[in-house]
Amino acid sequence: MEPNKTGTTTVGLVYKDGVILAADRRVSAGNMVAHKMDKIAPLSDRLGITIAGMVGDAQALVRVMRSEISLHEIRSGTKMNTREAVGLLGTILFNGRMSLNLFYTELIAGGFDTKPELYILDEVGSQIGDEYTVTGSGGVFALGVLQADYKPEMTEEDAIKLAHKAVSSSLQRDIYTGNGINIVVINKKGYKKLSDEEIANALSE
Repeated sequence: MEPNKTGTTTVGLVYKDGVILAADRRVSAGNMVAHKMDKIAPLSDRLGITIAGMVGDAQALVRVMRSEISLHEIRSGTKMNTREAVGLLGTILFNGRMSLNLFYTELIAGGFDTKPELYILDEVGSQIGDEYTVTGSGGVFALGVLQADYKPEMTEEDAIKLAHKAVSSSLQRDIYTGNGINIVVINKKGYKKLSDEEIANALSE
Protein backbone atom coordinates (compact mmCIF):
# COMPACT_ATOMS: atom_id res chain seq x y z
CA MET A 1 0.00 0.00 0.00
CA GLU A 2 1.20 3.50 -0.78
CA PRO A 3 1.79 5.92 2.13
CA ASN A 4 -1.26 7.94 3.13
CA LYS A 5 -1.41 11.15 1.19
CA THR A 6 -4.15 13.68 0.81
CA GLY A 7 -5.02 13.95 -2.84
CA THR A 8 -7.36 16.64 -1.72
CA THR A 9 -8.94 20.05 -2.08
CA THR A 10 -8.22 22.81 0.42
CA VAL A 11 -9.33 26.42 0.16
CA GLY A 12 -8.46 29.62 1.96
CA LEU A 13 -10.03 33.03 1.50
CA VAL A 14 -10.07 36.41 3.20
CA TYR A 15 -13.41 38.04 3.88
CA LYS A 16 -14.33 41.39 5.38
CA ASP A 17 -13.63 40.47 9.00
CA GLY A 18 -11.52 37.33 8.92
CA VAL A 19 -10.32 34.21 7.14
CA ILE A 20 -12.12 31.04 6.03
CA LEU A 21 -10.27 27.73 5.68
CA ALA A 22 -12.07 24.76 4.11
CA ALA A 23 -11.09 21.23 3.10
CA ASP A 24 -12.51 17.85 2.23
CA ARG A 25 -12.00 14.84 4.55
CA ARG A 26 -10.73 12.07 2.27
CA VAL A 27 -7.30 10.46 2.68
CA SER A 28 -6.16 8.29 -0.21
CA ALA A 29 -3.51 5.61 -0.62
CA GLY A 30 -3.05 5.14 -4.34
CA ASN A 31 -6.51 4.55 -5.78
CA MET A 32 -7.97 3.48 -2.43
CA VAL A 33 -9.86 5.67 0.04
CA ALA A 34 -7.84 4.96 3.19
CA HIS A 35 -9.85 6.86 5.79
CA LYS A 36 -11.18 10.29 6.78
CA MET A 37 -9.34 13.04 8.62
CA ASP A 38 -9.56 16.72 9.49
CA LYS A 39 -7.19 18.52 7.12
CA ILE A 40 -7.43 21.85 8.95
CA ALA A 41 -5.29 22.18 12.08
CA PRO A 42 -5.07 25.00 14.64
CA LEU A 43 -1.55 26.22 15.43
CA SER A 44 -2.70 28.83 17.95
CA ASP A 45 -5.91 30.51 19.04
CA ARG A 46 -5.94 32.72 15.91
CA LEU A 47 -3.91 30.76 13.38
CA GLY A 48 -4.65 27.61 11.38
CA ILE A 49 -3.34 25.69 8.39
CA THR A 50 -4.80 23.36 5.79
CA ILE A 51 -2.96 20.19 4.78
CA ALA A 52 -2.27 18.72 1.35
CA GLY A 53 0.36 16.06 0.64
CA MET A 54 1.86 13.39 2.88
CA VAL A 55 -0.10 13.06 6.11
CA GLY A 56 2.89 12.15 8.29
CA ASP A 57 4.93 15.11 7.07
CA ALA A 58 2.07 17.53 7.70
CA GLN A 59 1.40 16.12 11.18
CA ALA A 60 5.09 16.50 12.07
CA LEU A 61 5.03 20.13 10.96
CA VAL A 62 1.92 20.82 13.04
CA ARG A 63 3.60 19.38 16.16
CA VAL A 64 6.79 21.38 15.59
CA MET A 65 4.92 24.63 14.95
CA ARG A 66 2.69 24.28 18.01
CA SER A 67 5.78 23.71 20.16
CA GLU A 68 7.67 26.65 18.65
CA ILE A 69 4.70 29.00 19.05
CA SER A 70 4.29 27.96 22.71
CA LEU A 71 8.02 28.35 23.39
CA HIS A 72 8.01 31.82 21.82
CA GLU A 73 5.22 32.91 24.15
CA ILE A 74 6.98 31.49 27.22
CA ARG A 75 10.34 33.06 26.35
CA SER A 76 9.17 36.46 25.11
CA GLY A 77 5.91 36.93 26.96
CA THR A 78 4.24 37.84 23.67
CA LYS A 79 2.25 35.86 21.15
CA MET A 80 3.78 35.01 17.79
CA ASN A 81 1.83 36.86 15.12
CA THR A 82 0.69 35.39 11.83
CA ARG A 83 3.54 36.77 9.72
CA GLU A 84 6.16 35.55 12.20
CA ALA A 85 4.61 32.08 12.32
CA VAL A 86 4.42 31.84 8.53
CA GLY A 87 8.02 32.97 8.29
CA LEU A 88 9.11 30.32 10.77
CA LEU A 89 7.13 27.65 8.94
CA GLY A 90 8.69 28.69 5.65
CA THR A 91 12.17 28.49 7.20
CA ILE A 92 11.51 24.98 8.52
CA LEU A 93 10.38 23.89 5.06
CA PHE A 94 13.37 25.57 3.39
CA ASN A 95 15.84 24.00 5.80
CA GLY A 96 14.30 20.61 5.07
CA ARG A 97 15.01 21.19 1.40
CA MET A 98 18.62 22.20 2.06
CA SER A 99 19.21 19.08 4.18
CA LEU A 100 17.48 16.85 1.59
CA ASN A 101 14.83 16.06 4.19
CA LEU A 102 11.85 17.51 2.32
CA PHE A 103 8.40 17.76 3.84
CA TYR A 104 6.13 16.59 1.02
CA THR A 105 3.26 18.89 1.77
CA GLU A 106 1.59 22.09 0.62
CA LEU A 107 -0.08 24.32 3.16
CA ILE A 108 -2.47 27.25 3.41
CA ALA A 109 -2.00 29.37 6.54
CA GLY A 110 -4.69 31.77 7.71
CA GLY A 111 -4.61 34.00 10.76
CA PHE A 112 -5.91 37.15 12.39
CA ASP A 113 -3.94 39.68 14.42
CA THR A 114 -5.11 43.21 13.66
CA LYS A 115 -6.37 42.10 10.26
CA PRO A 116 -6.97 38.81 8.37
CA GLU A 117 -3.95 37.32 6.59
CA LEU A 118 -3.68 34.37 4.19
CA TYR A 119 -0.60 32.62 2.78
CA ILE A 120 0.20 29.58 0.67
CA LEU A 121 3.41 27.64 1.37
CA ASP A 122 4.99 24.92 -0.76
CA GLU A 123 7.37 22.12 0.21
CA VAL A 124 10.49 24.27 -0.33
CA GLY A 125 9.37 27.14 1.88
CA SER A 126 7.95 29.67 -0.57
CA GLN A 127 5.46 32.01 1.15
CA ILE A 128 2.93 33.94 -0.92
CA GLY A 129 0.20 36.13 0.51
CA ASP A 130 -3.13 36.31 -1.31
CA GLU A 131 -6.84 37.04 -0.89
CA TYR A 132 -7.77 33.49 -1.86
CA THR A 133 -5.90 30.33 -2.77
CA VAL A 134 -6.22 26.55 -3.14
CA THR A 135 -4.11 23.41 -2.85
CA GLY A 136 -4.48 19.76 -3.76
CA SER A 137 -5.49 17.61 -6.67
CA GLY A 138 -8.94 19.21 -6.89
CA GLY A 139 -7.68 22.75 -6.48
CA VAL A 140 -8.09 23.63 -10.15
CA PHE A 141 -11.86 23.14 -9.92
CA ALA A 142 -12.15 25.13 -6.69
CA LEU A 143 -10.01 27.94 -8.07
CA GLY A 144 -12.41 28.49 -10.96
CA VAL A 145 -15.28 29.00 -8.51
CA LEU A 146 -13.26 31.45 -6.41
CA GLN A 147 -12.15 33.45 -9.43
CA ALA A 148 -15.74 33.81 -10.57
CA ASP A 149 -17.40 34.66 -7.27
CA TYR A 150 -14.84 36.10 -4.84
CA LYS A 151 -15.37 39.61 -3.46
CA PRO A 152 -12.98 41.09 -0.85
CA GLU A 153 -15.75 42.70 1.23
CA MET A 154 -17.85 39.55 1.60
CA THR A 155 -19.67 38.90 4.85
CA GLU A 156 -18.80 35.84 6.92
CA GLU A 157 -21.95 34.05 5.76
CA ASP A 158 -21.18 34.68 2.09
CA ALA A 159 -17.56 33.62 2.57
CA ILE A 160 -18.64 30.32 4.17
CA LYS A 161 -21.00 29.69 1.27
CA LEU A 162 -18.29 30.43 -1.29
CA ALA A 163 -15.69 28.21 0.41
CA HIS A 164 -18.22 25.36 0.58
CA LYS A 165 -19.18 25.86 -3.06
CA ALA A 166 -15.52 25.81 -4.11
CA VAL A 167 -14.72 22.53 -2.32
CA SER A 168 -18.03 21.04 -3.46
CA SER A 169 -17.06 21.67 -7.09
CA SER A 170 -14.02 19.45 -6.54
CA LEU A 171 -16.10 16.76 -4.84
CA GLN A 172 -17.97 16.46 -8.12
CA ARG A 173 -14.88 16.21 -10.37
CA ASP A 174 -11.84 14.98 -8.41
CA ILE A 175 -11.85 11.32 -7.29
CA TYR A 176 -9.33 12.08 -4.50
CA THR A 177 -11.63 14.67 -2.92
CA GLY A 178 -14.60 13.55 -0.85
CA ASN A 179 -16.17 12.36 2.42
CA GLY A 180 -17.56 15.75 3.42
CA ILE A 181 -16.27 19.26 4.04
CA ASN A 182 -14.75 20.92 7.11
CA ILE A 183 -14.82 24.70 7.51
CA VAL A 184 -12.95 26.91 9.99
CA VAL A 185 -13.52 30.61 10.68
CA ILE A 186 -10.67 32.72 12.08
CA ASN A 187 -11.35 36.30 13.15
CA LYS A 188 -10.91 38.63 16.13
CA LYS A 189 -12.93 36.20 18.25
CA GLY A 190 -10.44 33.42 17.56
CA TYR A 191 -10.32 30.06 15.78
CA LYS A 192 -13.63 28.23 15.35
CA LYS A 193 -14.32 24.95 13.59
CA LEU A 194 -17.92 24.86 12.36
CA SER A 195 -20.05 21.81 13.06
CA ASP A 196 -21.91 20.15 10.21
CA GLU A 197 -25.10 21.70 11.62
CA GLU A 198 -23.56 25.18 11.66
CA ILE A 199 -22.40 24.74 8.07
CA ALA A 200 -25.88 23.59 7.01
CA ASN A 201 -27.45 26.59 8.75
CA ALA A 202 -25.05 29.00 7.06
CA LEU A 203 -25.81 27.52 3.65
CA SER A 204 -29.55 27.83 4.18
CA GLU A 205 -29.47 31.54 5.05
